[in-house]
Amino acid sequence: MSFIFIAFIIIQSFFAKYFFEGNVMVYEQGGMETAIAKGMVPYHFSMKQCIQWIYLMLNMGGLISIIKHKNYLKKNFSRNLTKRSIIFIVVIGIWKYIADNFGGWFPETFFFNNTSYDLGNLSQSVGGKLRFTSLFIEASICGLFLAVFWWNVFYLKIKNKAIILTVILICLLLTVASTGFFGILFGFLIYLITKRNVKFIITLIVMGAILYWTALQLNLLDVVYDMTIYKTSSESAEVRTQIMMSGLKIFKETSGCGIGLGASNGSGLALTLLGQIGILGCALFIGWLFFIIKYLKRRKIKMQLSLWVILFGMCTSVGYLSFSIFWLELVIICCMQSNTIDNKTTS
Repeated sequence: MSFIFIAFIIIQSFFAKYFFEGNVMVYEQGGMETAIAKGMVPYHFSMKQCIQWIYLMLNMGGLISIIKHKNYLKKNFSRNLTKRSIIFIVVIGIWKYIADNFGGWFPETFFFNNTSYDLGNLSQSVGGKLRFTSLFIEASICGLFLAVFWWNVFYLKIKNKAIILTVILICLLLTVASTGFFGILFGFLIYLITKRNVKFIITLIVMGAILYWTALQLNLLDVVYDMTIYKTSSESAEVRTQIMMSGLKIFKETSGCGIGLGASNGSGLALTLLGQIGILGCALFIGWLFFIIKYLKRRKIKMQLSLWVILFGMCTSVGYLSFSIFWLELVIICCMQSNTIDNKTTS
C-alpha cells in the first residue's frame, strides 16, 4: 500500500506539471505569513516536490522497517526514545526562551542554519516576549509536539511523572499556540469519554490551576484567551483559513486531480491534500492510514490516542504530509505496540 501511494504521488506530480503548470494559482512554500505577503503565483514544478517524495519514502520506509522488525526491538526502546526526546526538546527550549527574553547566550547558528530566517521577527513574539519554540521554527508545531508527548508520558511508568507532565504543560503554555492547546484538549476529550477516570479529572484540575497561575504571573492570560476562546477572530485564524481554503480552490480548478504533493503551501491537512494529491491520492492515503489504525485497533486507547491528537492537529493547522512529528509518533506507537506483543509472547 505504501509503495502504491508513493508511486502515485510521483506519477501524479508529472501529470500535473504537463496539464496545470502556469495555469493554476498557488501559494509558494514557506511560512503562512510569507505566503500571504507574496500572494498567489502560477504553479510550476520544482525541486521542492522532489524533496517531498524523498521525505515520504524515508518516513514510510522507516515505519515499515519498525513494523517488520518489531520482534528485535528492546522492550524499553519506545519509553527511552520518548524520555530522551522530551528532555532534549524541553532543555533546549527553556535555554532558548530564557536567552531570548531575559538575556544570555544561545547557539542559534548551531540549531538554526537558515540565515535568511529572522527568528526574532516572525510573529513569534506575544506580549513583548518571544514564544517557546525550542528546535521548531514555528511555535504551533512545537505546541503540537508537546501535546502529543504529554500523552506518551502520561502512559509511561516512570518516576516523577506528575512533575514531568506539569513541566511539559508549562512549556506548552509558553508556546501560546492554539494548535497545541486544542490538540491536548482533544486528547482529554477522547480520554474522558473512553475512561471516565475520577483520579485523572482531579489531576487535570490541579494542573489546570498551575497553568492558570503561571499564565497570570507571566501576563499571558489575555493572550491565551485570544488564542483559544477568541481564536476565530484572530489574525492567525484569518490567515490559516485563507490558505486552507486555497486547497479547495485548487481542487476545483484541477477537477479533483490535484497539482502534486508539496506544490503549494497549506494549512490543515484535509483541504491541503485535496488540492495537492486530489481524490485518488486522498483515497490511497486514507487506505494506508486505515491499515495503520487496523494494526493498532486491538490495543487499548493508549496505543491510539496520540495518533488521534496528531491527526487532529494536522487537520486543523499543520498541512504537511511529510511532517516529521507525524511519522515519528507513528514509529513510537508501533514500538509501543510491538513491546506489548513481545511482553505477552514472553509471558
